[in-house]
Amino acid sequence: MHQITIKFATGIVTGLLAFNVSIADEVIYLKSAEPCRIKAYPAPDTAPLSEKLNCGEKASLLERQGRFVRVQISEDRIVWVADRNIAVEAPAEQKVLRLMEYQKKIEAELASLNDQVNRLSETSSKLIEALIAAEATKKK
Repeated sequence: MHQITIKFATGIVTGLLAFNVSIADEVIYLKSAEPCRIKAYPAPDTAPLSEKLNCGEKASLLERQGRFVRVQISEDRIVWVADRNIAVEAPAEQKVLRLMEYQKKIEAELASLNDQVNRLSETSSKLIEALIAAEATKKK
């Protein structure tokens, strides 16, 4: 009977370890319902940390415990977050923010190119005026 209990316990532990290993590399994104700030916890069912995480951050799912998940945000940053604050895809609002940043970058590049075109146009106009003036002085 004792040997069966040990085998049963070993089987459960092995199963749990296998489960944790299988989800350790799962990439997830942080999300929130409201102002894109997520509470982080040092452990499940404890008071939240004072700093908050940004939604849309990519993280690795390490472990699930009740309604909390342990995530690795960076090489040296591991915290717990409520499981309702994770998603397998980047939140839509984060995609929109990235697209808006990209749009601003393109608009800035276009403005710079437009300035260059205007400067070239002014220079060309001045050169044409100078050529016309030079031709007019030759004819006199």
